[in-house]
Amino acid sequence: MNRLLNFGLLITFQFCYLEWPPSNSMFLFQAEFEIFSKTESLFQNLTHPIILLGLLTQIVLLTGVFYQKLNKRVNNIAVLLLSILVLFFFLIGILGWNYKIMASTTPFLILAGIYFTRLRLRLK
Repeated sequence: MNRLLNFGLLITFQFCYLEWPPSNSMFLFQAEFEIFSKTESLFQNLTHPIILLGLLTQIVLLTGVFYQKLNKRVNNIAVLLLSILVLFFFLIGILGWNYKIMASTTPFLILAGIYFTRLRLRLK
């Protein structure tokens, strides 16, 4: 079940929607494609803390999907860090009354809630 949750978290993270002025918007998978397709500024893009955090945690989640012996603590930290990032996006959506951002981050937050609820029940 943990593998399925990791996969669900990874997919729902990719479909988080962002908008910024003046009239720019894209899903995270589109932003990642754009970051990796611009090879002349790839190093500068990858050293940005938010991009680096998202990339590393996605790699950990992807590893958790295919490699079942992944350290649970590392996986929990990765889900926690991605959850903080998505909560930040959700907060931006609330502050800007942007229903698209709020709706696109909700599936990830629901799955993260299920993940941490299962973790808490397992620890009891």
